[in-house]
Amino acid sequence: MLKASFSTKIILAIIFFTLFVTAFERYLLSENITSQFKKSKESKNTLLINTISPILSLNITLGLDTSNVEYLKTIINQNSDIEFVELLDQNGKALFHFVKNPDAHLNVIDKCINISSKILYDSITQQKVGTVLIHYSNEDLNQLIKKNKTTTLQIFALITVLLLLFIFFVRRSFRDLRALSEYVLSYNPKLKNVTLVPSSRNDEIGVIQNAIVSLLRKIDNNAKELDAINHTLEEKVLLRTAEIEIVNRKLQLLSTTDPLTEISNRRHFEQIFREMWELARRKETQIALIMCDIDHFKHVNDTYGHQIGDEVLISVAQNIKKSLKRSTDLVARYGGEEFIIVLYDTGAKGAFDIAAGIQNNLKNLKFETMKNRSITLSFGVSACPITQEFNGDTLINNADKALYSAKEKGRDRIIVHI
Repeated sequence: MLKASFSTKIILAIIFFTLFVTAFERYLLSENITSQFKKSKESKNTLLINTISPILSLNITLGLDTSNVEYLKTIINQNSDIEFVELLDQNGKALFHFVKNPDAHLNVIDKCINISSKILYDSITQQKVGTVLIHYSNEDLNQLIKKNKTTTLQIFALITVLLLLFIFFVRRSFRDLRALSEYVLSYNPKLKNVTLVPSSRNDEIGVIQNAIVSLLRKIDNNAKELDAINHTLEEKVLLRTAEIEIVNRKLQLLSTTDPLTEISNRRHFEQIFREMWELARRKETQIALIMCDIDHFKHVNDTYGHQIGDEVLISVAQNIKKSLKRSTDLVARYGGEEFIIVLYDTGAKGAFDIAAGIQNNLKNLKFETMKNRSITLSFGVSACPITQEFNGDTLINNADKALYSAKEKGRDRIIVHI
């Protein structure tokens, strides 16, 4: 049995160590890129289903099934990795069903791989209105993993070949191999400190040296490719995040704005009113409400049509909005032809003056489509003194009572609840 010399053992140890370190670093780099890609994909999938859920819920609540179908088709066209989509109502009935590959559908559902589901709730009543299920393809992730494995195996195979060559020529060329081994040990892919050039020698040392040069170039090229992939993934994640932020801002605006008058809706008023109420309570200051209603609005609709009625609503809403001077003042469409104004740090007299200003401004508002007829409002005002303790609902009810009183007494007037 042949026995290796001490020098051979040292060189073999160095080669094995180099093989292990290179393969291990390559493996860690591959796992890191795969992990980042997987996290970005999972984040994208979660953001997508969370983004589309409010729109689906709203459309189901409003009975806009066709809108949901068109919307989901758009989402599927924009996301090529979607394999399966199903939208169910609260009774489990399918409102929309899409399968990219019908033959693979059963197998996918049985394994429950990469499926995201979300229960849809009515934004106002918080009652369940349906469920959406989305299955995403793992093809891009599998391709990345396969490519990383292939590259790692290629590097490992090349190093193994070099190992065999070194063992074969180690006794005859120990000195040259030792110098070559020292160079290999000093190589750092991160520093890209490649100084070895191809050899012109025709013997085994020249062949090995040229093989090492080729290997290092491949390692460097693969590292660049992986860096490029990683950079591309980061850009895609940033771009998708920016797109989702834009969609979220649009959804937020839609959820707080009345689509006809373009002022705040009742939901937004209730949110702001709660915040103002808590702030006024902490600061021990006053808060006032003005509830107003367009006089004889039903007659306007019946006489001139709903299109003219919408023009009246828009004009009155914008007129009220322009009459408010402070950034803390808020006007919202409370329902139908009724509007509500919340005034922070304002008492009954201040609220009365603002209502009177709005009433006066409306006198200059004429509608040619109604033969220059003017529009009037009835106002109900309520305020919360610092010393009086009652909740926000009481303040709203008082303003409503005052408005009702103004209508009973002939309309086009301001009544302050005492």
